[in-house]
Amino acid sequence: MRRFRGLSALAALGALSAATYAGALPAAAWLGVGLLAAHPVVVAVLFVLYLVAAWLVSVRVLPTKKVLAVVLGFGLLFRVLMLPTPVYLSSDLFRYLWDGRVQLAGVNPYRYAPSAPELAHLRDGEIHPRINRPAARTIYPPAAQWLFALAATLAPGSIVGWRLLLLLFDGATVAMLLLLLRRLGVPPTAVIIYAWSPLVVFEGVQAGHVEAAMIPLILLALLLRQTGSPVLAGVALGVAVLMKLYPAVLLPAWWRRDDWRFPAATAATVGLGYLPYVAALGAGALGFLPEYLASPEDHNIGLRALLTHPFGFTGEVARGVAMALLFAALAATLVIIGRRAGQDPPGLWRASTLAVCSYLLLVPTAMHPWYVVWVVPFLCVCPSPAWFWFSGAVTLSYVAYVVAPAPLPWWAWLLEYGPLYALLLATAARLGLRTPGALALRPS
Repeated sequence: MRRFRGLSALAALGALSAATYAGALPAAAWLGVGLLAAHPVVVAVLFVLYLVAAWLVSVRVLPTKKVLAVVLGFGLLFRVLMLPTPVYLSSDLFRYLWDGRVQLAGVNPYRYAPSAPELAHLRDGEIHPRINRPAARTIYPPAAQWLFALAATLAPGSIVGWRLLLLLFDGATVAMLLLLLRRLGVPPTAVIIYAWSPLVVFEGVQAGHVEAAMIPLILLALLLRQTGSPVLAGVALGVAVLMKLYPAVLLPAWWRRDDWRFPAATAATVGLGYLPYVAALGAGALGFLPEYLASPEDHNIGLRALLTHPFGFTGEVARGVAMALLFAALAATLVIIGRRAGQDPPGLWRASTLAVCSYLLLVPTAMHPWYVVWVVPFLCVCPSPAWFWFSGAVTLSYVAYVVAPAPLPWWAWLLEYGPLYALLLATAARLGLRTPGALALRPS
């Protein structure tokens, strides 16, 4: 009877979450509240339901197969409910569709900005007007461009088509997670941490960010690293880097000094991926990346803001010094993580978690919600109160777009980052660590 009640409670939480996913946007429209303004409130409601469900699964002894069916069934339902919803969180999706269209027209995606007269014949009334930074060339790396071209081939200009493609990758992530959880001896029901995460649902399928396609590649690389296939692991990690550059932080965390094949395979994959674009355009193959690192792109910055703004260090020189110091600290931390990590599957998972969390903590550039998505699968094994909090609270950064052109309100930044830093310090004190490695965690 107790097991039945626990399973019923989990199903009830799933049903409440599904009702929120289905009804929140229509309710906001009926109340006359902007979708973006309502979004942090919607996520807060869903996040509470999510945490209660994850807690229930972790503390109650419930039939594994039935729990897994409920978890995966509702996880899929949440995503399906997002397929027909309007795009309101980010306009990046329209750049993806545009880049795919440009490639199918036989044009190098890094050559022209969407506003260039050379691309005038490709413009329409649906996608082109909604592209962000139309005067800037694309920033997305080659593997992302291949994915855009695939989407343009299968479903030209289709938002739902793009979301369905990402849904397939999301399913691959869940499958990879279940396999890795089994190898680590972690109950498969821990997949609820990823499957029911509001951050994953909204930033993956709803907003359609490329991270949804990047994560299964990272997990595949980790699995191959665990099973002693360094070349294939390097290729998989290289493709992930070619999807979104920042998975490169996993290279030093996984590297062993006596193993040259893994880093060589990663570097070769990245190099070959960029080769045709560099051959055609040289440094132009970087697209918008150099501009992205400049101060106009600062948004919701974390530790750098804490180290500079309270002291009035807001000029370009202070910004450059702070960025250099934090990038150096990140590089040193990743090397330390790699040297201390074990060779066994738990050791590699722990190193991965530490690397991802260290990146999110120390990176001195913009922090958009979708940049945080890739930490969520690692929380399935290494649960962290700090990063659980941040995976929900980072949604507050959308307030900046509601109040624009005013900056992100101080209360939103404080509510977002304050508990993160406090919980990390508490974890560091508890574990007796003095590096960013204090944030994570032993496999549960």
